[in-house]
Amino acid sequence: MSLLHAMSITLAHAKQRATRAALRAHVCARHPTLSCDSTAIWDIPYRSIDELEIGVGVRIMAFCEILVLPQSRFSSKRGQLSLGDNAVIATGVNLRAAGGVIRIGANSGIGQHSVVVAANHKVVLGEAPFSGPWDESRTGVEVGRNVWVGANCVLLPGARIGDNCVIAAGSVVNAEIPPGEIWGGTPARRLKAMPSRDELGS
Repeated sequence: MSLLHAMSITLAHAKQRATRAALRAHVCARHPTLSCDSTAIWDIPYRSIDELEIGVGVRIMAFCEILVLPQSRFSSKRGQLSLGDNAVIATGVNLRAAGGVIRIGANSGIGQHSVVVAANHKVVLGEAPFSGPWDESRTGVEVGRNVWVGANCVLLPGARIGDNCVIAAGSVVNAEIPPGEIWGGTPARRLKAMPSRDELGS
C-alpha cells in the first residue's frame, strides 16, 4: 500500500467520524433531554432530522446503530422512528427504521445487542436477495408502553408488542403479542401472563 493510498484511507475515516459526530450533536441539540452516548451511530439524512420523534428523558447507550431512512429506492413505505418518554436503548442495539416505522413506547427498554428491523428483503428463488425490492407485506415494529425486551432479541417486521409485556432474552418476535404477557423463544411464544402486585404479595 502506498503512502498516498494510506493517507486517503485515513482521511476518509476521519471524515466519517466527523460526520457522525456532527449528526449526533445535531440530533441531541434538537432533543435536549436525550442522553446519547458518544459512540452511538446515527445514520439519517440531515434534512430528515426534524422528523425524528424522541420523547423526554430517552437514553441511548454505547455502540448503538440507528438507521432512519424516510425514503428508500427499495420500498414505497416510509421509514420513521418514534421513541417514547423515558425509553431506553441499551448497549449495542441496532434499530433499522427503513421501509417501515419503528415505534417504541414510553418507559420501554430494548435490551443489549438486540435488533429491531422495520422491513426485510424479499426472498425469491434464484434472485439475489440484497439487490431487489423489500418485502412490503409485513413492515414496521411497534413496542407498547412499559415493555422490557431482553438482551439479544430480534424484532422482525410486523412485530406488535402490547403494553406491559416482557420478551425473554434471545427471542425472535414476528407476531402480535397481547398486552400483559411474557413471551420467549425462537420464534417467540406465550410463556405466561404478567403477574399482578397481589400475586407477588406486594
